[in-house]
Amino acid sequence: MHVSRRHFVLSAGAGLLAAAHWRAAAAVQPDSKALPNILWIIADDVGPLEIGCYGHPTIRTPNLDRMAREGLLFSNAFVTTSSCSPSRSCLFTGKYPHSTGAENLHEPLPVEQTIVPELLKARGYWTANVAKCHLGGPAQQKFDKMYGKIDAWSDFFDERPKDKPFFLAVGFHDAHRPFERGCINTPYTHDEITVPPYLPDTPEVREDLAGFYDEITRMDETIGAILERCEDEGLLENTFVMFLGDNGPPFPRAKTTLYDSGIATPLLFYWPKRIHSGGRYGGVVSSVDIAPATLEAAGLPVPADMQGISLWKQVADPHEFGRPYIFAEKNWHDLDDHSRAVRDKRFKYIRNAFHEKPLYPAADVAGSPSFQKMRELRDAGELSPEAMLHFRYRRAPEELYDLDHDAMEFHNVAGDPAYRPVLDRMRAALDRWIEETDDVPPEDALPDKFDPETGEKLKE
Repeated sequence: MHVSRRHFVLSAGAGLLAAAHWRAAAAVQPDSKALPNILWIIADDVGPLEIGCYGHPTIRTPNLDRMAREGLLFSNAFVTTSSCSPSRSCLFTGKYPHSTGAENLHEPLPVEQTIVPELLKARGYWTANVAKCHLGGPAQQKFDKMYGKIDAWSDFFDERPKDKPFFLAVGFHDAHRPFERGCINTPYTHDEITVPPYLPDTPEVREDLAGFYDEITRMDETIGAILERCEDEGLLENTFVMFLGDNGPPFPRAKTTLYDSGIATPLLFYWPKRIHSGGRYGGVVSSVDIAPATLEAAGLPVPADMQGISLWKQVADPHEFGRPYIFAEKNWHDLDDHSRAVRDKRFKYIRNAFHEKPLYPAADVAGSPSFQKMRELRDAGELSPEAMLHFRYRRAPEELYDLDHDAMEFHNVAGDPAYRPVLDRMRAALDRWIEETDDVPPEDALPDKFDPETGEKLKE
């Protein structure tokens, strides 16, 4: 655990919206008996490209696919940081990680930070978390009940007060490393694996990905059981279900990076009573927007210091309310870094404060079979140019990518004169966000805790 390099600032001026109501077609009823139950389902280290409804050809996610088929799928959703606890702190507060006082991995949310369950309790909700929460002790004490293991979701349904609406956050450990290979009845074979172009296609990498796939399907099976229990108890029609991942896959050039492989997230809204089947929203949305959307679903005003934008308004009228940009940040996660990014539907701009450092992976990624195979191939001179990007000794201070032509973000065009107007526009957008959110740049680096080549913990 580290002390934040920034002073925590509560700024009412940082709020980007005031309380708002849904369009008439989706208005929330004021009668407490009609309040929706709210179910958040949070995957661990899972991006959109690993979900069937987002187009993966072999990973089996029939229950998530059903949610997409009968609900609303966001095709351009992003987390604010590709790091577990800061991402969850943003989700529960509606604020960017550096505005929560918990922007670094394992930093607990300060007790003075208000979280969504706390606000819902005042509305009459019974609130609980199952399995992973990762907000720290002060925040976790604000739930009515904490359940330790994922299988305890059934205990929640047995014990919840039947006369109150509920808020339940289900925090999966799937698909965080280490993987439990063969945890499903029909484990994935190497022939079913799709190797991303930033990884080498070797048997070791395919086996590593197979364990990742197994856990995603196991998670989907549990989601199906939870939804079935809601249906059996007559709750599903009026339960607002939200599914997303906290950050990208635990593989090199994904988790902890600001590339889309790190910050893109699956995001599904499912609410049979209120959301029409088969909806798709293609505008860019951020995980910082989920807290305001949840509060509005419960008929609550959005606090002025929340920095998110109502997702319901974006969906109803994207031309008027849609985001022009999403913003993301990278801070200390096993090793220190300080990078900031802004993205619209076509371009991504990244600014690296510690650009003299390579793109080091998180400790669990560094120790993975995939990364160790990459090291072996690098040392033998046999690694592809795309995979070698991970080992550049120095990164560029600025990176700009044209995602229409370079979806994998392999070709930095920040120095291309043809892109200078885009570079200036993205620089200006990031500068405005930094100023509006009181993002303080680092004076020096925090100490690293792990070896970036092996993932082994360094001696104090």
